[in-house]
Amino acid sequence: VIETTSGTITADRALIACNAYIGNLEPVTAAHVMPIRSLIGATSVLADHPEVLPGGESVDDSRFVVRYFRKSKDGRLLFGGREAYTADNPRDISAHIRRQICEIYPALADIEVTHAWGGSVGITMPRQPFCRDVMPGITSIGGY
Repeated sequence: VIETTSGTITADRALIACNAYIGNLEPVTAAHVMPIRSLIGATSVLADHPEVLPGGESVDDSRFVVRYFRKSKDGRLLFGGREAYTADNPRDISAHIRRQICEIYPALADIEVTHAWGGSVGITMPRQPFCRDVMPGITSIGGY
């Protein structure tokens, strides 16, 4: 039975899945999960660059610092992946994102990054999810 300010929930099982935002809710899981900032940007519409993801693919790589990108429905490149090991976002997220875009697509060196933001994700040292039973019927996970 879980009591909240909005009411009571009764279930046979509960899952604690807060990832980077677990805080002190479940200290053992929190000790295995490190919050990092993941930064994402969106470019202006790529009307002059039909060579970029011509089939509408979504991409991610297997680098230690993963990069992931795809086109939006309106033709912008959504690109993420620079990690920051701090609670703060860099002053100019777009510069960091543009640098990574140019490594893959040099022709986009002058493309405008119209939107840029960041959020926290949870990782573990072995880069595999951490999972544990807190007590019968309650499982906690992180680093996914």
